Amino acid sequence: MARITIQGGRVMDPLAGTAELRPLHILDGHIVDSLPAPPDRLIDVAGAWIAPGFIDLHTHVFSHGLFGSGLVTADRIGVEQGVACVVDAGSAGAATIEGFNTYVMPTQRTSVFAFINIGSPGLPHLTGGHSSRPEYCDLAATVRAFERHGEWLVGVKMLASQSHAGSFGIEAIKLARKAAELVGKPMMVHIGNAPPVIDDVLDLLRPGDIVTHAYHGKTGGVLGYRDRVIPAFREAVERGVIVDLGHGQSSFSFRTCEIALEQGMPVHCISTDLHRGSLARQAVSLARTMCKMRALGFSLFEVIRAVTRAPADAIGIGSRGFGDLSVGSRAHATVFLEIDEPWELEDAEGERRIAPSRIEPVGVLIGDAWYERSAPL
Repeated sequence: MARITIQGGRVMDPLAGTAELRPLHILDGHIVDSLPAPPDRLIDVAGAWIAPGFIDLHTHVFSHGLFGSGLVTADRIGVEQGVACVVDAGSAGAATIEGFNTYVMPTQRTSVFAFINIGSPGLPHLTGGHSSRPEYCDLAATVRAFERHGEWLVGVKMLASQSHAGSFGIEAIKLARKAAELVGKPMMVHIGNAPPVIDDVLDLLRPGDIVTHAYHGKTGGVLGYRDRVIPAFREAVERGVIVDLGHGQSSFSFRTCEIALEQGMPVHCISTDLHRGSLARQAVSLARTMCKMRALGFSLFEVIRAVTRAPADAIGIGSRGFGDLSVGSRAHATVFLEIDEPWELEDAEGERRIAPSRIEPVGVLIGDAWYERSAPL
């Protein structure tokens, strides 16, 4: 039996907003009250926080040379940056999902889940705009994919922007809506440049669906005349649509987010939309993206909740040990420091803000395996 104790840290309960200085014990990959014998491995994290394993709800990790794409490996933005779980947001569609199962799932140490793209090829752009024609959006094949891979497929992705959906836009969203209904999973919708217009997109979202890139700074987003939040977005939030940050290379604006927050709008989940294009400068890491919300006034516990319990609930993986540190659960824990020094950060528009502190992961535990952070933040 593998016995691990992480000692010296403050164990967080993000939902309750509390922390307790105590050891975290792991027996055979599961959290326990105490160990039956001294630990095989003692990890001293004095002065650090111990949180449920960080979850990045929006990434692109279908990385394989055959596709020639700008995607990254799950481990590069996962365990190497102190993140326990990454969720691929539609890099594979029905025509390529078997490749995801072959080249991603068994090769990475990071826990990986995925949304399937309603556009059959997915994001490698084998056919250009991947949901821009009816023949690219294979409803039946999308549903069948869940029959084969329902243990790690968590929903259906649709990129509702002109560059991805073309003139077929709103009809492609309707197909994604139907696929999500048939498999009983949420739909994640990327909002970008119109058409389709954001109002029509939001009207199709139901409670539990996810809108990502919610606070981009492009024309036609959630802010309307005189920077008022548009009614369709407010109504979507009120009926239970989940708001995801989805930073990416061009999809997060400090200004847009700040104005929306001032008008009572939420950020439920903080995610990066990491791929090669956003890795070097704009998003860089989940920790850096989290700190951008600290710069907008989020408390530490609000930020941690948005990368632990909230995404776990959004995609229904709490029963697998994600989102909290309950006794009996499979162990997923991120250890991090909060360093009290200002950190200047840049959004996707080039605007800079100052975060009051820096979140710096030390390492991550997945089951009975401990990984120290090794990648830049």
